[in-house]
Amino acid sequence: MKKIVGAFALFFSLSAGAVEWNNPFERICLGEYQVVGTIGLGQGELQINDERDFYGYGSIGISPSLGLWQIELRYTNFDDGGVDIDQYGINFKVDFTLDCDVQCLYWMAGWNYSDLDVHEVIRGGEPVIVDKTGHDNYWNLGVGYRYRWTQKFDTSLEYMYNDVGRVDDYDLGSLRGLTINLAYRF
Repeated sequence: MKKIVGAFALFFSLSAGAVEWNNPFERICLGEYQVVGTIGLGQGELQINDERDFYGYGSIGISPSLGLWQIELRYTNFDDGGVDIDQYGINFKVDFTLDCDVQCLYWMAGWNYSDLDVHEVIRGGEPVIVDKTGHDNYWNLGVGYRYRWTQKFDTSLEYMYNDVGRVDDYDLGSLRGLTINLAYRF
C-alpha cells in the first residue's frame, strides 16, 4: 500500500509541476514574461514597382522580462498605389548580444501569409494594368536597433526584407520596409 500511495504522490506532484510549468499566464502574472504591443510606421518599397510608399505594422507578442527574445503575431500593410499588400505573420526576434538591458541590436525571422491586390505594375518604365488579386506565403528577415526608455516602453528602428512572390505571371520580387516602432510592455 505504501508503494501505491508513494506512486500516486509522485505522479500527482510531477503533474502539478508540469501544469505550473506549462501555464504561460501564471508566468506572465509572476512577471517572468511580458505581453508586448508594438506599432511601426515607415516606408516600404516593392521591387517590381520601385516606388517608396507607406509601410506600417501592428503586433502583439510575448517576451521574457529581460527582453532577450520575442515571439510576435504581426499584421503589416503596404500600399504604393499599384499594389496593396496585407500580410499576417509570425516573427521571432533575438537580441544579438543576449544581454539586452537598455539598448541592443536584434535580428528577426518569420513567416507570412498575404493577400495581394495588384492594380498595376511597372514594366520597362511603363505602367501595365493587371487588376488581379491573389495570396501567397513567404519568409521574411530583418534587423533592428532597440532602445528601452523604461522597463515598459521602448522604441526601435527596424529594417525588414519580405520575399513576396507571384500574382499570375508577375513576380513582385521583394518588399523592403524601414520603420520606427513604439512598443509597450504590459
